[in-house]
Amino acid sequence: MISKKNIINLFIFFIILILLFFREYLYTYRMMLTNFVPYDFYQNQVLYFATSEEMYKLTLPSAVRLIPIFFYFIIYKTFPCLTLTNISQDLTQEYICATNAVAVGNYFILVLILVTFFAYQTIKLGKSKAEGYLSLILCYAILKSLDHFTIDRFVVLYFIFILFFLNNLKVSIPLIMLSFLVSEKIFYILGILFFLRIFTQQDQKKYLILLVSAVITSIFYYFLIKFGKNYFQFYEFKFDFHQMLKIFYDKSAISGSLLPLIISVSPYIFWNSDIENIYKNQRIEFLVPISLILFGFLGGIENTARYITHSFPIWLPILTTRLNQILNLRN
Repeated sequence: MISKKNIINLFIFFIILILLFFREYLYTYRMMLTNFVPYDFYQNQVLYFATSEEMYKLTLPSAVRLIPIFFYFIIYKTFPCLTLTNISQDLTQEYICATNAVAVGNYFILVLILVTFFAYQTIKLGKSKAEGYLSLILCYAILKSLDHFTIDRFVVLYFIFILFFLNNLKVSIPLIMLSFLVSEKIFYILGILFFLRIFTQQDQKKYLILLVSAVITSIFYYFLIKFGKNYFQFYEFKFDFHQMLKIFYDKSAISGSLLPLIISVSPYIFWNSDIENIYKNQRIEFLVPISLILFGFLGGIENTARYITHSFPIWLPILTTRLNQILNLRN
């Protein structure tokens, strides 16, 4: 239960982080307008819903990640449009403002992730404040592996909300059932997690209900894609198993796949009796980040870090506890 005092403290923390990360929003906004790195132009889909002009359409599945897109759309319609200096004169005002909306959205979501994950650690999992602050440092570092120009951060925030309310089925089930409108990665990760917990946790009935919810959500997603094909083209994925071997010799793949994978499974590799007492029967959940390599086959092995990072709310609390143990031992 979140007390009134906790809410006030978290709100103050939110305001502090909003002020601290303002320049990150400006950097993100400028990089998006200058196409500093390749990314999916979700601002175009915002403009498509605003104008219905065909030229702005994204392809599936990006085009039907409706909840985050409409989140950016609301910002586009309501938030002041900040115009930067020294940008291309070829950009239309509508495009600039839509890009600003996505940048503003990612700015607020970053702060919300940090605040929510801190609350998840200290309130839901009952960690100490010191361990909570350590988790913030690690969380911010890991978030750098996500794409901060698109919807990755929104997906992670939504995932944390589900985990926070996991014991409250009246809240968690509707969140799971709506996740097909956010990203397929959510019900994919949750499906694997719930399946494993049916066999390892005591409350098997609860996890069976949650698993069924995730399966139903995947069916909803199938029909959403089928319906979306009437309006949007489908991005052709190329499944290439052999490219996975690049993680052992390609510099980009090592930094973008192998190292993040090692970090994500490290809490399970360095498991001990103290960790087992806190996270009972959860060691098998190393299969969750490993399973996300599948998305690397489809979206490029160099991007596997992005996919693995989506699962960090599961394994980062364990890693934080393990590191806290090591730091305490050194003292």
